[in-house]
Amino acid sequence: MTDEHSGWVLPLSALICWVSCHATFGLLKQARESTGWAAAIWLVGTGAAAGAGIWSTHFIAMLGYEPPLSIGYDVLLTLASLGVAMATAFGAATWIRGATSATSVVASGILLTIGIAAMHFTGMAGVRIPGRFIWDEALVAAALAAGAMLTCAALFVFTHRSTRYPRAVAATLLAGAIGTLHFLSMAAAQAIPDPSIAGPDDGLARGALAAGIAVVMLTILAFSALALFADRLRRANHALASHGAALRVSEERLARALDAGSDGLWDWDIGTGQTWFSDRWLTMLGYEPGELEAHVRTWQRLIHPQDEPKALELLQAHFDGRSPVYECEHRLLRKDGSWGWVLARGKVVERCALDAPQRIIGTHIDIEERKAAEQQVAHMARHDGLTGLTNRTYFHELLRLTLREVAEDGDACAVMCLDLDRFKTVNDTVGHMAGDELLKHVAARIAGCMHPADTVARLGGDEFAVLVKSDPSGEYLGNLAQELISIAGKPFTFAGQIIEVGLSIGIARAPQHGLVEQLLFSRADLALYRAKAEGRNCYRIFDAAMDEAVTRRRELERDLKTALADGGLELFYQPQVRANSCELVGFEALARWRHPTRGLIPPSEFIPLAEETGLISVLGKWVLRTACSEAARWSRPLKVAVNLSPREFQQSDLPDLILGILSETGLSPARLEIEITETAIFADRGRALSILRRLKALGINIAMDDFGTGYASLATLQAFPFDKIKIDRSFVGQVEICPQAAVIVRTVLGLGRSLGLSVVAEGVETAGQMRFLIAEECQELQGYLFGKPQPIASFTEATGGREGSDLAIRVSPARDVVRMEFAS
Repeated sequence: MTDEHSGWVLPLSALICWVSCHATFGLLKQARESTGWAAAIWLVGTGAAAGAGIWSTHFIAMLGYEPPLSIGYDVLLTLASLGVAMATAFGAATWIRGATSATSVVASGILLTIGIAAMHFTGMAGVRIPGRFIWDEALVAAALAAGAMLTCAALFVFTHRSTRYPRAVAATLLAGAIGTLHFLSMAAAQAIPDPSIAGPDDGLARGALAAGIAVVMLTILAFSALALFADRLRRANHALASHGAALRVSEERLARALDAGSDGLWDWDIGTGQTWFSDRWLTMLGYEPGELEAHVRTWQRLIHPQDEPKALELLQAHFDGRSPVYECEHRLLRKDGSWGWVLARGKVVERCALDAPQRIIGTHIDIEERKAAEQQVAHMARHDGLTGLTNRTYFHELLRLTLREVAEDGDACAVMCLDLDRFKTVNDTVGHMAGDELLKHVAARIAGCMHPADTVARLGGDEFAVLVKSDPSGEYLGNLAQELISIAGKPFTFAGQIIEVGLSIGIARAPQHGLVEQLLFSRADLALYRAKAEGRNCYRIFDAAMDEAVTRRRELERDLKTALADGGLELFYQPQVRANSCELVGFEALARWRHPTRGLIPPSEFIPLAEETGLISVLGKWVLRTACSEAARWSRPLKVAVNLSPREFQQSDLPDLILGILSETGLSPARLEIEITETAIFADRGRALSILRRLKALGINIAMDDFGTGYASLATLQAFPFDKIKIDRSFVGQVEICPQAAVIVRTVLGLGRSLGLSVVAEGVETAGQMRFLIAEECQELQGYLFGKPQPIASFTEATGGREGSDLAIRVSPARDVVRMEFAS
């Protein structure tokens, strides 16, 4: 016997099945989101909808089932199958409602599959035919497995919501599970006629079954629709209540904010021009509420004329839809006549059918403090904090713009570089506070001489610059430079002390000396360097020879680096003798540079170069190491004196460096004498005192060089642990012809005796000077009278070439003849 289904069964049963499954998942979603009795009601609805859908899908398909035998349905078993479907669906829904793990989802899916299968086979048990059904067990097992997998997949999609439309996808999978299980099971059943079994003469007819199915489906679907509608209504009411409460809170907050805030509100009817201004809008400008006309003309009258075009442009851009909001910073006229900065923001809230703006609402925020802060920051970014003058960055920006104008328009300008003379001495002797006050006074004096078109800048430290645009002629620049030098040199009083400084100026002109910013400025700086080198307190205008001098200086710097690296320097030694016996007591080591092409370069030329370029530290180490190494080879224990530059003395590890050289060369510390000037200790007196004490603790002798040329010699002698002072040659050379010089030397010698310090006279060149110094009880002498600086080979016998030999000075009183000889 062949079993067939009518063609209309598959689409109708699929449609009914999908609709019921979709409603089932909708009800299940509500059950998962509810609690208590509400959740229980939703679960009952879910079980009813799912069970009815499964039952209806089955029996609609059965209505289309056309076996070759007459067919009927047992009423009790048919109704029992409906009950089984609803009960198992309710159980599965209850389980899946609280499911959180994959195991729970799979268990719920298997339970629902069992319910679908139980309904199917219970319903099939209620089918009455004059025969019996034979089942293909393998196909039945396949139907159960396929149904279980699709059911579990549907529940996974629903619980994990991994797709865009999880309810629709889950409903499709579950409908597929129900349909697959039904039709595979029906395919596994074969109706076999049996004459011993009577035909169905009672029970449900096909028409009655169809009517029952229709009633059940309509009832269940109506119930589902009503439940969903009720849920939507409940959620809408809840949302409205929440929104209403939030709106009330928002209105209260807005009212409080308007009362306490700093924003002024405005509302403009664009068509009529009528405008509402809040009380805060009026009071922030100093007006009383109601004092101004409530019309847009008020805003037009109060806005600053320079700001109005921009404000109108931005407003029109917003009206045309080219900007999402209107936002503009502008000034409004206050009642007291001043201008106040506001930030205006607004947005069109109404438009007509033609999209023309009808109404705009906005705020005015007082930004006066921010604008003032911005102006202050902008001023600080372009001006010097101490003097208020233009700073280096802004000066160079102005110079670039000016040079561009000079190049384009054929104009002219000039740059003046200014540097204070003796400013460092002021800082070292009087203090940095005095230095700062001096800079402010000098800056004010310079600015007071300037034409309004010119710019004065402080570049840093005691460096200033002037950009001259008013009259860059040579005559005007010369007169201006002389005036600046004159006013800068006027005495300045600080804390009862009179301070005087000088001013050196370098000048470069454009376009004569260049149109590039860095080039023009560097040439003005070269002219300043020339003014410094030629005596200070003067001005110089750049000329081409200065570039040549810089080139020569750079070549000399390069050659000095090479000489230091390749051993191109040598040491000369000048004798120091005991005054009362003219016996040799030691030498002063002096660096000499014999250039391969320029010959012997004097120390006065290459020592300052080494200090400026930072090579002095390398040079100083070489001198100290070489002198100590040479002295260590002398058989006589003569001392060796080495000068330290101020830059070397700033090294915190200087004592360790000297100790290392002494250890390396084997020279006794008692034979080394370190000579320093007052300038070396003024930069940091505390650190200098610590270094000198450490050197003294090593047994090294400390001498103050060039005594009498500084500003605080007496205080320095009292505070620092010196063993010896050296009278500067400028005083010694004048003792025979200048009574004042003789008094100074006599005073220094008396000071040394009082303090217990040995005194050395430098620059002794005549026998008369020597006799004066011996008569005044000077301890040691040094100068050309006893020998010019020479290589140590010239003093081989004096350093121990003959045992017991001694260097002595013989003086003939009649002829003032000085003779150096050795005596056993």
